[in-house]
Amino acid sequence: MNKTKQMCVGCRNDFYNHNQPDGCWSFKNAKVVKKVQVGTWQPPPYSRTPRQVLSCYHAEGYSFLALDDCRIKDK
Repeated sequence: MNKTKQMCVGCRNDFYNHNQPDGCWSFKNAKVVKKVQVGTWQPPPYSRTPRQVLSCYHAEGYSFLALDDCRIKDK
C-alpha cells in the first residue's frame, strides 16, 4: 500500500497538513506499517486485528503497538 495524506486523518499532527505550506514534517519519512491500535485504558494482553497506519501516526488516547510486542496475544 502506498502512503497518502488520507492516512493522516485522525492523527494529532494532521493539523499541519492543512495549515502549513509544507504539510506535516513527519509525512516525508513515514512508512506504511502494520500495528495494533489499543486504547490507553485497556489492560494487556491485547488481541486486536492489526491495521495499516503510517509509522508516524499518533492519536489521542491510543497506542499503536508493533506486531512483535510481547503484550499482543495471537488470535
